[in-house]
Amino acid sequence: MSYGIRQQLRSLKRSIRGRRWTLRKNKMDRITEVKMIFNPEEYSKNATAKEMYTDKQLLKILDKDYERFVSNS
Repeated sequence: MSYGIRQQLRSLKRSIRGRRWTLRKNKMDRITEVKMIFNPEEYSKNATAKEMYTDKQLLKILDKDYERFVSNS
């Protein structure tokens, strides 16, 4: 599911400044959903705000999740 985003982030020549992402994981700690946050400053003021990641941070997380998935297959 999130592997299309992984490929898109890999193909970027540079990160887009100010863009942030949030993740949702299942009980087995696998990523089930990736969402882009359009107004990170406004979102962070929300009491229920999840941790946000930059493009580079998200790519590292997706790579780790992908490697774990491949090694368990």
